[in-house]
Amino acid sequence: MIKVVLPGTLRVGASDTLEFEGSIGSIAELIEALDVRIPGFKDQLDDSVFNFAVNDEMLLHRARERRLADGDIIEIIPTISGG
Repeated sequence: MIKVVLPGTLRVGASDTLEFEGSIGSIAELIEALDVRIPGFKDQLDDSVFNFAVNDEMLLHRARERRLADGDIIEIIPTISGG
């Protein structure tokens, strides 16, 4: 099982955590699975606005290529910037 923690801006319903069972091998496949479960989800993900972390490791480059394994916890994190 893979757990996905959503930020408030992408949350659907009361829970901020979704669980997926089955073969999701990468962040790219996870995004597709999220889009099936939450139609239009993929369109909300802009690479400049959201980052991904897998098991508390922030992915800064080629996040969608990151391989996933059973038990991984993926967090979708809004990018914070200032100026």
